[in-house]
Amino acid sequence: MNVFNNRELASATLIIVFFAWMMIKHSEVRSSLGCVAQTMLQKTILITLATLAAYTTLVVFILERIDVWNVGQLKNTILWFVFIAFVQLLKTTKVSEPIEFLRESLNSQLKLIVLIEFLVAFHSYSFVVELILVSLLTFLSCCSAFAVKPEHQPVKKVVDVIIAILGLFLLIDSLLSIYSEPNKFFSIGTFRDFLVPMLLSVSLLAYIYCFYYFLAYERAFLKAKIYTKSKPLQRYAKIQSFIAFRGKPKVIHKWMLYSCIPEFESRETIKASIEQFKTNQRETTV
Repeated sequence: MNVFNNRELASATLIIVFFAWMMIKHSEVRSSLGCVAQTMLQKTILITLATLAAYTTLVVFILERIDVWNVGQLKNTILWFVFIAFVQLLKTTKVSEPIEFLRESLNSQLKLIVLIEFLVAFHSYSFVVELILVSLLTFLSCCSAFAVKPEHQPVKKVVDVIIAILGLFLLIDSLLSIYSEPNKFFSIGTFRDFLVPMLLSVSLLAYIYCFYYFLAYERAFLKAKIYTKSKPLQRYAKIQSFIAFRGKPKVIHKWMLYSCIPEFESRETIKASIEQFKTNQRETTV
């Protein structure tokens, strides 16, 4: 049994060809990739990826213990980690309302479109057909995405209709394939292929929530390192502000902006600064 189907091989081939062409035609792309590699090798990012990998391993272990995950899901798990988990992690850096972000992420896993996408992806064609099909859909999707100006809207509508027709054709063909070979679709392996990525994505929300607050506290406490070089005073400011402002990173960040270097000279001045900020906050709300 092949590890990758023809659609996955066609997609990988196009990505490799595209990057190879970009690197040959544009020398700045090579330097940009070098910068990306250096960025990815930074200690903070490596630690973050390591914790994400450890968390994913824990979730996989639990799923394996309840007989949901098996070694046949290794490919799906790796692809999910690279294209779903890592992308969600990057999105977290732009999140302002974590609860709303988590709600939208959870809803996206429970929509009917998830099942439709799975059905469409279930049946694949020959490698050459898949190469043409993936290339065409990629081109049409790019045309639709870049058609943002008002004068481009008629073209965008036509392109969107073509994409919808192609998607409908692929869905119907997949359903016919399932109808002709029901035993191939209605199996434990297929059920796992559908369920495991969904369960991984849902379980990821807990990690994303913790990661959001980690980033929020890092941003909030950033100025403490500027105000004082003393590690004990930095630690004291973090603990006291966390207690005083009930762990709210936005309020802690406001206090840090309100404070200045002289207020971080000692524990007493830090505590006085917190009390003064709380007094000012109460006065502004009255």
